[in-house]
Amino acid sequence: MKATTYLFSWIVFYLANFTVRGQKVKEWIPVFKGVSGAGEPDLYDLWTGSTSLNELNDSVRALDANIKAHFKSPLVERWSKVRQVKISFYANGEEAAFIEFDGASTDKNSWFAKKRVRRSSFGDLKQASTNYFSIKGDLDAPLNRHFFSNKNYGGCDNDFGWTVVVTQDGDCPWERKQTDYPLILYSPVPEGVLWQSNNPGIADFMAIFLEFTDSCPHEAVIVNGVTYTFEASPADFLAHSLELCSFDNNPLALRMCNGGVWEGIIVEPCASNSISNLAKVIITEGNAEKVGMYLSILTSEENMDSKVNIEDVALILEGITGVGGGNRMITNFTVNVVSNIQNADDDVFTADNNNMSATSSIVKSLETQIGSVPNFKGVENNLAVQTTHYSHETLSNGIGFASLQPGNATGGLQKENIETFEDVDDFLMDMIETSIALPPEIVELSQDQTESTQIQVSFIVYQTSKLFASNRLISNKQRAVGSRVISATVENVRVEGLNEPIRAAFLPVVEDVSGNPECVFWDFELENGQGDWSKESCYFNKTSDGRIVCFCDHLTNFAVILDYHGQTGEYDVLSFISIIGCSISIACLIFTIITFTCFRNLRGKRPQRILVNLCFSLLLLYTTFVIGIGLTSCPNCCIVVAILLHYFVLTTLFWMLVEAVNMYLKFVVIFYEETRSFMLKSAVLGWVLPVLPVTIVAAVNFKGTYSNEHYCFMKPGPALYGGILAISAIILAINFVLYTLIIRKLTCRRIMTTANTANDKELTVRVRNAISIMMLLGLTWIFGFFAVDSSEGNRILFQSLFCVCNSLQGFFIFGLFCARRKDVRDAWAKCCCSCRGFFTRSASKQRYASVEKTTDATNTQTSGGGLGLVVPIPLTTLSGSNLNGSNNEV
Repeated sequence: MKATTYLFSWIVFYLANFTVRGQKVKEWIPVFKGVSGAGEPDLYDLWTGSTSLNELNDSVRALDANIKAHFKSPLVERWSKVRQVKISFYANGEEAAFIEFDGASTDKNSWFAKKRVRRSSFGDLKQASTNYFSIKGDLDAPLNRHFFSNKNYGGCDNDFGWTVVVTQDGDCPWERKQTDYPLILYSPVPEGVLWQSNNPGIADFMAIFLEFTDSCPHEAVIVNGVTYTFEASPADFLAHSLELCSFDNNPLALRMCNGGVWEGIIVEPCASNSISNLAKVIITEGNAEKVGMYLSILTSEENMDSKVNIEDVALILEGITGVGGGNRMITNFTVNVVSNIQNADDDVFTADNNNMSATSSIVKSLETQIGSVPNFKGVENNLAVQTTHYSHETLSNGIGFASLQPGNATGGLQKENIETFEDVDDFLMDMIETSIALPPEIVELSQDQTESTQIQVSFIVYQTSKLFASNRLISNKQRAVGSRVISATVENVRVEGLNEPIRAAFLPVVEDVSGNPECVFWDFELENGQGDWSKESCYFNKTSDGRIVCFCDHLTNFAVILDYHGQTGEYDVLSFISIIGCSISIACLIFTIITFTCFRNLRGKRPQRILVNLCFSLLLLYTTFVIGIGLTSCPNCCIVVAILLHYFVLTTLFWMLVEAVNMYLKFVVIFYEETRSFMLKSAVLGWVLPVLPVTIVAAVNFKGTYSNEHYCFMKPGPALYGGILAISAIILAINFVLYTLIIRKLTCRRIMTTANTANDKELTVRVRNAISIMMLLGLTWIFGFFAVDSSEGNRILFQSLFCVCNSLQGFFIFGLFCARRKDVRDAWAKCCCSCRGFFTRSASKQRYASVEKTTDATNTQTSGGGLGLVVPIPLTTLSGSNLNGSNNEV
C-alpha cells in the first residue's frame, strides 16, 4: 500500500511539471538554496532578511552541493506575480522530496502554509493534522526548527513530521545527527516520519523555486564590454541587473520583461563609478535627475578627485541641462556641481585648451539652466544664483544684485548675504563685497524685443574665477583676476549699447592682487569660441572705499583684473637677486660695524654712532630676510619672521631719519653741540617708536596680515600700505626737505666765504656726501613707489631697480663710509702693519738664536762686516704720522 501511494505521488509530480489546468508551466525559477553543514548565515535569518547572497555566483546557484555556500536571489525581496512556490529537498544530486504551494496573493513569508499545499511527494500531508507548518517553525528556546512541517510532539522519540531545518543544537538526539549546521531533514517516504527512530533523510541541500504565469529567462548580456545579468522575471516586470553599484547598492541596469520577452537594456548611472563612466550614460528626460544627483555626489568634497576631468563634467552638465529645462531639481544639482567643481586644483582648469573650452561650456550650461526656472534662488559655498520675474512697473528705478561681506570667517558665499535691490544707487553700499546694477533702460529693451509686460532677470556670482580660464592671463604672470565674478542676464533680451551703463562694484578678495585695475567681461567668442577676458565697452570708473567701480554698456560675466604680486616668472629672478644682494650687504655691514666699533678714533663722534645703529638695523633686516623669507612650511615661524621684517624695515627708516636730522643740526643749526641727550632721543626714535605701528597692525588683524602662503612678509593690502609705505613716504618727504636745506646752506656758505682751495675741497666733499646719503636713503624707496602703480613695462623696471638698490644698501654704506674714507683706510693699514710687525719681530728673534748656535768653532772674531742681529723697524713708526688724516664726517 505504501509503495502504491509513493508511486502515485511521483506520477502526479511528473505530470504537474508539464500541465497545470491545461496550461504548460513556463519555468521553475530557483530563488533560494540552503546547503547542509554550510554554516552561517542562519537560513531563517537569510530568508527573512532583506539582502541577497551569491546571486552572481553561478556555481553556488547550481542545483548541487559541490560548494558549501548558500544562495538567495533578489527576486525574493521583489516578490511579485508569483503563481506557485516549490520547496525541494535534494540527496545524491536528485530531488528526493518536494511540496508545491499556491503562490497567488502571498508574500515571501506567508506561502509556506498547509492550506496552500497543492501537491507534494508526501501523500498524507494534505489530510494530516499538524502542530507546526510555517517558515518560522518552532523558535522556543533552545529550539531553532524552521521550514517546519510537523504532525505532533510526544517527546523526542515520538516527534513526527515531514520537513525541518535545524540551525543549532536542540534538546533531542535527532537534532544532533551531524555536527555542522544547518541540519536539513525530510521524510524519505511518501508519509511523515518519526525524526528519532525512522531514519529521516538528511538532504544535501534544499531549494525554493518560483513559477510565474509568463516569465523571461535568466540571461546575461554584454553592452560596451560590460556584463549585465538579469534574473528570470515575471511578465510586465522591470528587472534589475544583479550587478549593483557598490556605493548605494542600486542596479547598474534595468530591463523590462514584457509578456515573457525581454526588452532593451537601460543602463543606469552608478554613483560608485567615476565621472568618466557617468559621462558615457545616454542622458534622457527619464534619467537626467538621477545623473545630476550622481554627478553632485561625485563632485562633493569627500568624493571628488582633485584631478577631475573637466571635459567629462562639462559633457554631463550639457546633457542634463539640455533635457532638464524648467526642472528645479536638475537646477539644484547643476548649481551644486558648478560650486563643487571650483574646489578642484587650479591646474585642472588650465591644463590644456580642451579644459578651457570645457569651463566655458560649464558656464553656458549653468546660465541656460537657471534661465529656464523662474523665481529660483540657490546658494552654495562657491556659487550663488537668483532668477526673478518682474513686471515692468517694478523696475522703474532699475534692479541690482549683491553679495554682501560675510559675517563669519568661512570665506564662502552664504544665503543670507545674497540680496537683490531695486534702487541701483545702492550698488556701492559699505557692506557690499560684489554688486551689479542694471539701469531702467532694460525695461525699454525688453518691451521692444519681447512685447511682454513681464521680465525675468538672472544673476550669478562666482566665488572664484577658476571657470574663466584665460590664455591672456596664463601668458601674463603679473596679472590676475582679483575679484569675484558676477553676471546678469535679462532672459530673451539682448542688452548692449546702453546709454546709461551697467554698474559693477568689486571689493578685491583674492590674495596677492592689488593695483592697476582693469574692468573686463567674459567674451565667449574669443579664442575660437574658447572664451577669454575682454575690456571692450567696459572701463574703470573710480575706486570708492576700497571698491573698484566698473561701467559697461552690455551684460555678461564681469570681473576686475589686477596686478599680481606673487613669486613666479620675473619675480623669482628678483627674489634671487634680492638674496644675493642681501648676502653681500650682510658681509659689508659686518665689516662696517667692526670698523667703527674697534677703532677708538672712529667711534667717538655722533655721526659714527648713528651710522653703527643704522648698520645694525640693516644687518638684522637682511639676516632675517635671508634666513626666514621662505619659511612658509612653518606657519608660526613665518608669522614671526613677517613681524620681525616689518619691525626692522621701520627701524631702518627711522635711523635714516635720525641721520638726516643729525646732518641738518650739523650744517644748518648754529648750536649743534648744545643738543642735549641727542643719542638717547635717537635711540627712542630709532628702536622704540617702530614698535607702535607693528603693535597696531598686529592687534587689528594678526593672522590676516602676517600669514602668507607665498612668502614670510606682510600681505598686500591696507596694512602694508599704512604700516610701511605711508611711513616711508613721510620719512622720505622729511629727508628731502632736510637735505634741500642742507645743500642750500652749504652752497650759500661757499659763495659768502673767501675762496680758498682747502675750504673749497672740504665743502665739495661735504656736498658730495650729502647728495650720496640722500640718494642712498631715498632713491630706493622712490623706485618702490613707482613700482606700485605703473604701466606693466615700467613697473618691472622699477621693481628691478628697487630690489637691486634696496638689497645693496649695506654695500653702498661700506663704499661711502669705509672704502672711500682715508681715515678708515689708514686705521686698517695701521692695524695690519702692527700685526705684520709683531710676526716680523718674532721671526727675527728665532734667526738670531740660530746664528749664535752656529758660530765658527775656531773662535774667529769679526770686527765689522760679519753676521749680526737684524732688528726690523715696524712700518707703523713710518706711517704713524699719516694715520690721522682728514676725517670728513657726515
